[in-house]
Amino acid sequence: MKSNYLLAFTVLFLSLKSFAQVQDSISYPYVLPIWGDKVAERGMADQLQLPFGVNVNYVNAFMDLEITEFGLDIAGKDVSNILNVETLNFTNVAATTNGLNLRADAWILPFMNVYGLFSTVTGGTMVSLQPTWKDAEGEIILQLPEFSSNVEFDAMTYGIGTTLVFGWDNYFLSTDFNYSRTNTALLKEQVGYATLSARAGYRFGLSKNNKDFFLAPYLGVMYRDFVGADGNSGQIGLDEVFPDLDMTFNETVDDKIASNQAIIDDPATDPKVKIKLQAQNQALTTIEETVNDSGIFTTKIDYNIKKEIAQTTTFQMGFNLQINKHWMFRGEYSLSDEQRFIMTGLQYRFGIKKKGVN
Repeated sequence: MKSNYLLAFTVLFLSLKSFAQVQDSISYPYVLPIWGDKVAERGMADQLQLPFGVNVNYVNAFMDLEITEFGLDIAGKDVSNILNVETLNFTNVAATTNGLNLRADAWILPFMNVYGLFSTVTGGTMVSLQPTWKDAEGEIILQLPEFSSNVEFDAMTYGIGTTLVFGWDNYFLSTDFNYSRTNTALLKEQVGYATLSARAGYRFGLSKNNKDFFLAPYLGVMYRDFVGADGNSGQIGLDEVFPDLDMTFNETVDDKIASNQAIIDDPATDPKVKIKLQAQNQALTTIEETVNDSGIFTTKIDYNIKKEIAQTTTFQMGFNLQINKHWMFRGEYSLSDEQRFIMTGLQYRFGIKKKGVN
């Protein structure tokens, strides 16, 4: 009888030992992150997020832009001496976008997340210009009224990125870098875009019974800029964007020439002034003839443009509200005179278990 008890105990002991060994070998049940078992050995596996995630975010952004180069090709005619960045005098250029951003990510290492993103956006580029021509001495000889136009567009963006995270107690630091490219019908080439950001925050538990329910507010700084120094090219019809520009241009030039001529014809006018105004009228006539002969008001023109973001660095504030291991809300905001960034979204996380793990 004792031998039967001893046999049963031995079998039970060996079974428990074997089970414990199996449990140790799969102490972290998911295929990712690499070194997940090492984290589990230190008793911190419960602090890891589930390794895979799908994010759906709504993003609204506004930014002031500066045009540093602008070239026109009108049926092979070079009018750069008449129409350029200085003479077109862009007074305001800004872009607004809004749309959905889809992101899929995975924790490759306990501290390193990689992701791919795709978004479809609609937006508009608001352009204001006040064409101005000056003489050799820098004096304005012709200035048109300010014109404004908003060109709407649809675009698709795709990219990749990585996030590095460090945590201590309930404090956390993270850095993020992503590179994306945008494709829109307005431009022949895709636009490259790089974003680098850093965030620091604290995690507040919201339930004693559910340690996965927490709020993590944070502050951060973000750097964003275009990638590629050659600019972009496209095609546009000025009569579609500025329908009254041709009439306003010719009327303004003719009125200025007539006003100068009236002063020239006045016998009391100083001879030096007459010579100056005659030179102005000659220059104005050349400008008017060159612009009208170019066909700029009635034909599609090819352009090359180089834009820069007026404010590349902004301060950010945001939060993560985790409901449980699977669901999380996120919001991030930045408001300034030259930039606006608003993002809010929902994240779902899941794990893929190792073979042999139920």
